[in-house]
Amino acid sequence: MENVEDMKMSYELLQSITDNFSEKLLLGSGTFGKVYKGTHRNGKEIAVKVLRDMAALDDKEFKNEFQNLVMLDHQNIVQLVGYCNESEGHTVEYDGRQVTAEKLHMALCFEYVGNGNLNKYISDENQGLPWHIRYKIIKGICEGLKHLHKGLKTPVLHLDLKPHNILLDKEMVPKIADFGLSRIIGDERTRQTMNKNIGTGGYLPPEYTKFQLLSPAFDIFSLGIIITKIMVGKERYHDIADMPPRKLVNLVHNNWKKRLQAILKPRSLELYCHQVKACIKVASKCLMEDRRVRPKIEEIIDTLNDTEMISIPSAIEEEFEESRTSITMVGTSEGDREASRFSYAKNKLDPPCVVEEYPFEFLRKITNDFSEDRLLGRGAQGSVYKGVSEAGRVVAVKVFREPLPGDVDEQYQNEIKSMVNLQHENITQLLGYCYETENRPLEYNGRIVIVLTRHRALCLQYMQNGSLQNHISDASHGLDWCTRYKIIKGTCDGLRYLHKRLPRRILHLGLKPDNILLDENMVPKIADFGDSRLFGEDYTNNQTMAPVGTVGYQPPEYVEKRVISTKFDIFSLGVIVIRIVSGTMLAYSLLADMTSQDVIKLVVGEWRTRLQATFKGRLLEGYCQQVRKCIEIALKCLERDRHKRPNVGEIVRMLDETETTIHDAGQLLHVHPMELCFPFKPKKYASSLLHLCNKEDDHVAFRLVSKSPKRYHTNLPLHGIVPPRCSYTLALMTSKQPQRPTPSDCNEGFVLQSMAVSFHQQLKLQYLDQSSAISEYECIFKEAQESAEDEVQEVTLKSICAPPPDEEASSKLTRPEIEIITTPDARKVLSIEVHPTKPWIMTTHEGGNLRIWNYETMANINPIEVPDEPVYVAKFIAREDWIVAGDANGWIHVCSSDESQEAMSFEAHNGQIVSLAVHPTESNVLSSSNGDNLIKLWQWDQYWEFENGSWECTRTFEGHSDKVSQVVFCNKDSSFASASWDGTVKIWNISSDVCNTTLNGHSDRLLCVDYITGADRQHLITGSKDGTAQIWDQETKRCREYLQGHANHISAVYSHHEYQKLITGSHDGTVRIWDSVTFRLANIIALNLGAVSDVGYIEELQRIVVGCHQGIAMMMVKLS
Repeated sequence: MENVEDMKMSYELLQSITDNFSEKLLLGSGTFGKVYKGTHRNGKEIAVKVLRDMAALDDKEFKNEFQNLVMLDHQNIVQLVGYCNESEGHTVEYDGRQVTAEKLHMALCFEYVGNGNLNKYISDENQGLPWHIRYKIIKGICEGLKHLHKGLKTPVLHLDLKPHNILLDKEMVPKIADFGLSRIIGDERTRQTMNKNIGTGGYLPPEYTKFQLLSPAFDIFSLGIIITKIMVGKERYHDIADMPPRKLVNLVHNNWKKRLQAILKPRSLELYCHQVKACIKVASKCLMEDRRVRPKIEEIIDTLNDTEMISIPSAIEEEFEESRTSITMVGTSEGDREASRFSYAKNKLDPPCVVEEYPFEFLRKITNDFSEDRLLGRGAQGSVYKGVSEAGRVVAVKVFREPLPGDVDEQYQNEIKSMVNLQHENITQLLGYCYETENRPLEYNGRIVIVLTRHRALCLQYMQNGSLQNHISDASHGLDWCTRYKIIKGTCDGLRYLHKRLPRRILHLGLKPDNILLDENMVPKIADFGDSRLFGEDYTNNQTMAPVGTVGYQPPEYVEKRVISTKFDIFSLGVIVIRIVSGTMLAYSLLADMTSQDVIKLVVGEWRTRLQATFKGRLLEGYCQQVRKCIEIALKCLERDRHKRPNVGEIVRMLDETETTIHDAGQLLHVHPMELCFPFKPKKYASSLLHLCNKEDDHVAFRLVSKSPKRYHTNLPLHGIVPPRCSYTLALMTSKQPQRPTPSDCNEGFVLQSMAVSFHQQLKLQYLDQSSAISEYECIFKEAQESAEDEVQEVTLKSICAPPPDEEASSKLTRPEIEIITTPDARKVLSIEVHPTKPWIMTTHEGGNLRIWNYETMANINPIEVPDEPVYVAKFIAREDWIVAGDANGWIHVCSSDESQEAMSFEAHNGQIVSLAVHPTESNVLSSSNGDNLIKLWQWDQYWEFENGSWECTRTFEGHSDKVSQVVFCNKDSSFASASWDGTVKIWNISSDVCNTTLNGHSDRLLCVDYITGADRQHLITGSKDGTAQIWDQETKRCREYLQGHANHISAVYSHHEYQKLITGSHDGTVRIWDSVTFRLANIIALNLGAVSDVGYIEELQRIVVGCHQGIAMMMVKLS
């Protein structure tokens, strides 16, 4: 890099080479100055940008900015070659007298780019530049932007990308120019600016126009507009700017296909059309309203690179893979065994990066002494129990049987060695292990002998839905097709990981439905590695090895000759797929009497009958083809000649092709389940969940209509919008059920309508009140159905009343996904508190009632005597076994679980107490009131007794000018935060009544606040009456993020520090779950129980508990 001083040019020189800045040499004019063409004395042509009056920019700042520009050395960025920074004295008249004033001369000199700017080359696809030149320009702009965002030590944001600022050289190579607005962004990649004069109208992202947020996503949004204009032209851009992404992609792709097919051969046409579609998809993603879901520039480059690559035929790669013969078990050698052990953390079972060793007594404790009530299953190797630690973590504890004398721990060691380094979503995660020996006295033949006992156990992920074996049924009932396919695909992905994605291959050798476990989302996890072995590709048993596998899942070459290879697992997989697809309809033994075509015809016919009740048209055919492909794959896996069986990589690719077919059929929402199952409860309500997943980039509006709305307590129809790459969960509840179940009637189900909507349609629908929304949704769907341009998709869902289980089976069943209490005493909830160690939920209600519920039985228990005064907020003080509650008159009540102990009460505030906070470790409680706008700190010492009377108020905090809606302690130190109706958040320390920090930025009342803590950050989340949540950086004292989407007040915010998730609840009746690192929206939950008032999380059950106007809901939501 040249020294800055060496690149300095005099103003006189610039005047000379531009003919005194002649208008004839003027290249362009902009906000920051004019650009002239100049010919340097060395004969090189340059562009001289003379800056307008820059009095606000001192010499040091100018040099710093120039130094930043000098760093930008890239073929797709205009090269800076010099600068001018001089002052000249001029005599001027000022206040009636002559004075000498300085006039600044500042200029930047760049390489001259001969073909001008991109703007003059933009046209529609029917004329102008050919596709390969347009692609070259798109790719070059992206490469230049990647250099700015990723290629420098400190990222540079351009902030004014537009066609005028992209220059083209004689070879049509694009060069990004005009860095007058650029900003240097350090580690904090998002900033808020007060400067509202950044960028150019039409290229500004919504987060800047609304909140003045700057981040790399600002440039990505501008890039999306540029790419779109390059592909469709300036005129047509305005016609399609508000088009849903799916519709935009299809339109642009089809228009380019018409032009290209006139000049290209079919093979080239296919490749170019693929590239066109990839580019317009990239553009549509760049234009996403939520900047958090826009792609990063490196992801864009990867997508474009994929369109340029010619793939090596996958079969060659697989053939190479299959030829490898070295298969070694992943694990530790004897010498490394001690190195693999890690410290034991009491009562903590975290999802590990390492595998921990646990004492046997700890496992005994968390399984309630290996109680039969905790038994999950028994097998040849031992028993599996459900374990629950004091911290609430749920695990499966597999206890191995005591080996016979002389036996080795082969199966136990195999399982540990096989699983210790496995990290895959379709492989059961090993959390820890136990291996202990104990000398125990035992009576034998009338005398006491000492016997050496070995305790061997594994701690594994707990799988809520048990094994696949429990869910196998024929095609006419049971799991819907989408769930079965997900299990097939997940099992294959897990097996591919074992066979092909590890440095050393693992053969499972024990695949069967019992060894495939299902989590709460029906995601399959391969388990039980006790039989896994390390063999060469064609190893033959020498008769000394113990048998492996299960009869019915062993391939013929093993049964007859003890040959073991990867194709052992493939054969087992084939049997499993047959059973998943057909249940008991097809036994493997029956296949010998049927031709392949007969089998396929039978299975596809059965599934077509079931699927056509739900899908129509292309989607129906797409799913039937997927059924066909799965059964074809299964039959290939069962070939007697193992060499004819496919390998798992080929299987996954064949399955991927079926997904592409369904995707091309245009499915907007992935729906699960296709049959809504409502557990039968005589004279009670029953609930079920419907999950909608949007895997694409459109906003998708939906409408759920019931064929028999009177059967449901939930007000129907339901409607909403599923954002891109997001899930939406609907809770549905029946009316009170009859005394006896009626036969399920598939005609009494639901119809789900969905359609892609534009950004403006989405905004229009999002903030409608309930009555207006019902008619508006009905109207837009009716108009779309009548329009030839818009597509409305319909899916029919069955509604099934599940028969009551018998008592013995009931004890083994897992809890339903959602449990709702709608009794009168559960309504109009104000606050919710979850006890950290007992199965209790505490609620307060609008009438001033306080209730405690046992969440294992969902019953109101009230084990602690509470005051008769109306109570509106309450907290557990678990370490003392107390409850502290605040009433409408400003009194605080402290209650004990000791029935002989009367509650202690004292006056705390002048007005209703609205918030309480208990310090996590110290003997401190905070209170706030709506009567005096004060916060008070209360303290009790270790010798305090109820008869001692009131707690001591050690400090009063003043500063808020309106009601203090919530106070919350930081779990890291002695600070706390308060949110107020005055629109501010204040941060305090309990050691001083002086406010440390005031955060001001909400446009409306603040209703809630919580801390977001991590190893290297300290943020706050606040919820407002305006329906937005804000993320505040305590260090910079600025708002870092805005979380939008709720249509009404945000009444509750909750941060789960370990799982890095945020939960927001709103009066719009929904709960939203966000990632607390990326702040992307992951899931919307519509409970349909009225306004949400508060939320909590039950660690043991991995469920959120939500207090609403019409009841309390407890729902499975795994945050980890």
